[in-house]
Order: sequence, then structure tokens, then C-alpha cells
Amino acid sequence: MKAIESIKLWKDGAIDSATIFNMYISFDDLSTTAVFYYDLYNDALMQLADGKITMSGSDYQNWDDSNDAAYAFAANQLNLVITGEYIPPIVDEQPA
Repeated sequence: MKAIESIKLWKDGAIDSATIFNMYISFDDLSTTAVFYYDLYNDALMQLADGKITMSGSDYQNWDDSNDAAYAFAANQLNLVITGEYIPPIVDEQPA
């Protein structure tokens, strides 16, 4: 998961801010095409949007198979700005 600059999204009749970008690969023919599914979440980890991105042609040929390069490609396609790794908040659980 990656932290992103906040973007406003419409979800269930309200505007919310997506700040977390997640993706995973669903298909790669190891030759010409890879398909990634992505999700955008708010700070409470509520999914605000999802979809898929296809990488092919010279983008696929130039991809170094790294996660960071795949995230960068998808962020560029979605006009997102990655600000770093997503670091979940530390929950301070007090004994009851």
C-alpha cells in the first residue's frame, strides 16, 4: 500500500478523501501484458474506488517487474501522487 496526496472522491452520496492506494497483479502473460487491480481508501481504510489498469506495449517492455515501478505506472495513469509507503497507525490498546 502507498500513501498518496489526498484526492476528493464521491462515494455513496458524499465526498470523501482518498489517501491510500493499493494494488495487486491479477494477470501477467510474461511477454506483453500485465493487468493490475487497484483500490483507493480513506484514512479509516474504507474503500472509496476500485478498478483495473492494463500495462502493455513499451510500458510493459520497459517495466523492471518491481512493485515500485508498477505503482508508479498506475499512479501516473490515475493522476495520483505517491508520497511514500503507507504506515498503519499504532493503536494503543489499554488493558481493560
